[in-house]
Parts: sequence; structure tokens; C-alpha cells
Amino acid sequence: MAQQPSWDHGYHSSSSYTSAFYRELTPSWLDFAALVKGQLPPRESEGEPFVFLDLGCGTGFSLVVLASLYPEGRFYGVDFHPDHVAHGLDLARRAGLKNIEILEADFLELAAPDAVLPWAAGGCHYVVAHGIATWVTAPVQAALLAVAAASLRPAGLFYCSYNTYPGWLARSCFQQLLALDLPAAHPGGSGPRFHDTARLLHQLLGDEAQPSPFGASYPSLRRELQSVEFAPVDYLCGEYANEGWAPLYVTEMFARCKAHKLSFLGSATYSESFLELLPPPLRDLVLQEPRIEARELLIDLATNKAFRRDLLTKGQVRLTHQEWLERLRPVSFQLLQPQEAWLANPSDTLHFRACFGEIQGDPQAYGPVLSAISAAPSSLHSLLSACQQSPGELVVMLSLLLEAGGIGFDRGPAAAKAAAQVQRLNQLLLGRIQEGRSYTQLALPAVGSAIPFSVLEALIYRAQREQLEEPMLSSCVLLWLKETNVQLIGDGHQVILEAPAQLLKIQEIAAILKATKVPLLERLGGVPTPTPRLKASRSTRSRNRAPAPPES
Repeated sequence: MAQQPSWDHGYHSSSSYTSAFYRELTPSWLDFAALVKGQLPPRESEGEPFVFLDLGCGTGFSLVVLASLYPEGRFYGVDFHPDHVAHGLDLARRAGLKNIEILEADFLELAAPDAVLPWAAGGCHYVVAHGIATWVTAPVQAALLAVAAASLRPAGLFYCSYNTYPGWLARSCFQQLLALDLPAAHPGGSGPRFHDTARLLHQLLGDEAQPSPFGASYPSLRRELQSVEFAPVDYLCGEYANEGWAPLYVTEMFARCKAHKLSFLGSATYSESFLELLPPPLRDLVLQEPRIEARELLIDLATNKAFRRDLLTKGQVRLTHQEWLERLRPVSFQLLQPQEAWLANPSDTLHFRACFGEIQGDPQAYGPVLSAISAAPSSLHSLLSACQQSPGELVVMLSLLLEAGGIGFDRGPAAAKAAAQVQRLNQLLLGRIQEGRSYTQLALPAVGSAIPFSVLEALIYRAQREQLEEPMLSSCVLLWLKETNVQLIGDGHQVILEAPAQLLKIQEIAAILKATKVPLLERLGGVPTPTPRLKASRSTRSRNRAPAPPES
């Protein structure tokens, strides 16, 4: 009897994937990325209603955070894994969100000619697929692109991130070796095999002083394999354990997207949108090449690109220079990191990291921009007046500051509509993080994004809210860490075992948290707020003499 195809189509389904939030998926970020490339963004202004579709939404964590931050949006999520869908729906219900739907569905079914797409009326302003395209088999990938194209409204944005060559060439050796063992691994028991495979590959590399021919050909692989030791098993399974695992060269992905009328616009990684920032030899080569796909391939090869965040459209609407300026002028920004973190000394050069190397910023140019945004949320129009930069130069500077996490988008009046529900969601997330759940962010309504928040930080925050002082604070946090089976990791990625060193680490993180993230949560409206207790009516209280029910 022929074996029936599996419902997961070869995708790893024995465990759930990790939960994380990605700023590049936020509507504010995507709109600005489109503007940078001279494309009309899907929304006229911040706070305007929109429809958002996440294909392969995983556990739904990111989608729930987005739905909380952007109450004016209607959010749809699709995932084939019933555990993911159940988790996302439960989280949305606990958060009290009404603007989100998560569906258990298969891309192949959704791409069928007679399929009914719940979000199809009017089309979606944004469709996103984070890290899915190169983890699934070819038929499922084709269906993913077909659904994205069918779901987009004209000139809507499709965000598609995926593993790419040549950056994955070295680790493809690890994946191929691992693939020999994975079929024999029982569900939930494949973790040790990742480490065994990494150790075996380390031996094949030879000594660092005298590498084997294999090690000499892939000098970066030794460092890349170190990440396997510390990565969560659920992530490793999702990253490497899929039958359809196949990174693509950018030209291959462009050709597959073009078959569905999806055309490349640019990158959601802002620094990659400005060819003038490339180092001179590479810049000259790229600018001489008129074909967009060839340009992108040259950059990927020169920078050993491993991951792309492509923005595509189904129909482009190019803005004139005057229209471009008019759409940019009202875009507003808020400070995320103190100005001193960037310019402790007014003469210090700013340093930005990009895939093609380091970009240096002139403090004389960036100083006035940071000072203005430090004083108050500032629109691009006001910054043009205050900083004496050309619009093009200012857009580049703001893009680099956004990518580096120094500033964020100011949501203005739209943030006030989201504040209460974001604070309730943060309280829910904080409690679950303290219990050891794998959530890793808290939301910031004023900027429509989120900040990293670890288990250790959540436990310290709990102790600080309970007004514990040292040495009681660090002692209690250490006890809570042991209860949640969380290990303390030092700066060298080594587990801290000695109690005195553990307490010092906790005190160090507590000081940083109190000085940076707590003020940021307060300033940007993200302080977790406990769910109010329900109040019975006066008649009910007098009749039953019962107290209000406890918090859920």
C-alpha cells in the first residue's frame, strides 16, 4: 500500500516553534521601508485602518502583540500546526483582543481555485511570511507565494524573509549530516543529535592551527556551529529538521515570485536600501549593473548573505519627488536609547553595523537630530528645519538610527487607543515569562513595537515591583530562577555555577534594567497593568455578601 502523504508535508511538526516578535513586521516599519524606495505605502497615515495577514504565524505570539499595538488593524494568521493555532487563540483570548483571527489551514488548500479566503474582500494591505519560504517543500512554497499574491490588494506589501546562499553554504554541510540521523529520532528526542552532529563536524574541520581541507574551505563554520550549543531545541528543529529545507539564491526567489506577479521593491533591512552606503569597490560594481536581480546577487555574494528580508509588491506605484517629500514630512520619531548612548562625547563617531561592514556617522550631522528627538517626538518636517540636512541625507540617517534601535516611530494619537490593552497584554506576558514561558518581548504602544525582555529581567522586575532591596532582591531572583530551571549565562556564553558570581550577575542586570528598560516602559506607555478585579453590583453584594472574584 502506498504511504499516505503526511499532513505536515515534511515540515517538522513534533514540537512547537519558538515565540518571538520581529519589528520588521510592524506596519510602521513596512510603510517607511516602502517610502525609502519611493513606493506609495499601503496606509495614508499612522492610525488608518488596514488588513494584515501572517502566513505561517507559528504560535501567534508576534501576531497577538501586533494586534494589541495596532487596534485599528484587522489581523489574520494562518498556520498548519494545531498546537500553534490553539496557543495563539488562547493568548488572544486571555489578552481580550477582538481584532485578530487565527486559522488552522494548509497553504495548498488555500491556493486551490475554489478556496475561500476570509480576508479576500478588498485585499490585504500587508502580507508577511517570516522564515517560512525556504523551510517548506517546493509545492508548499509555490502555494505560499500564490496565496500571498491572491491576498494582496493592489500595491500592497509582501514581506518574505528566508535563508539564502552563499551565507548558508557552510551550515548546509551541518544540515546534510544531520538529515541522516533525524528520521531515526523519536519525537522530542532529537536535541542530543544536534549536538552530536555539531561535534562530529567540528572533528572534520581539523585543528584551528592546521585545518583540514574542509575546514580551510569553510573557516566560518567553526564559529557558526557554536550557536547550536546554546540555541533552544525547538528552534533547531524548526531551522534544520524540515524535509523541504533549501536556502535559495536571491535570483531563484525572484524568479519564483515573478511567476505570481510579485515584483521586488527593496529590503526591510533599511541599511540595505541605500546602494551609496556600500564600500567603494562593491558600490562601483553594483551601480554599473542595470538589472535589479543581478545587483542583489552581487551584493549577496560579496557580503556572504545568509538571510534576506525582501519586500515585494503586486503592482508598484512610484512617487514623484514632491509626493515623496509630502508623504515623509509627517512621519514622526521617538527616542529609544538615551542620546548619551550614542554621543557621550560630541566628537565621537557613530558606528552602525550593516551586512557589508561598518558605517560611520558624522557626530556633527547626527548630534542635532538626536538632540531634537531627545527633546520631544519629532516629525521629519521639523527635523529638516532644525538640522540643515537634505531630505535624502536625513532619510538615510533616520533609517540607520531606526535599524540600530536608537529611535522608533512615534504613533502619536493612535498610541493612546492602544495603551490600555497593551498594558494588560504586557501584564499577561510578564506573568508567563516569570513562569518560564518562552516569550521574549514586551510591547511599547507609543512606538508600535516591542523590546526584548528575558526571564531573568522579568524576575528582577517582579522583585523590584515588590520593593525588595539588596541582598534580598538577588537572593529571591536566584531562587526563582532555580524554580523555573533557568540557568544564568555569563558574557562568555558559559553557565555561571558559583553562587557569588550568580548574585553579582543578577545585581548587574538589575541595575541596567532599573536604569534603562523600566524608564523606557514608563515613558512609552508599556508598564504592565494588572487586570482589574471584577466588581459586583451593590444589590448583589448586599444579597450574597460575596467578594469580587479574584484575578484570572
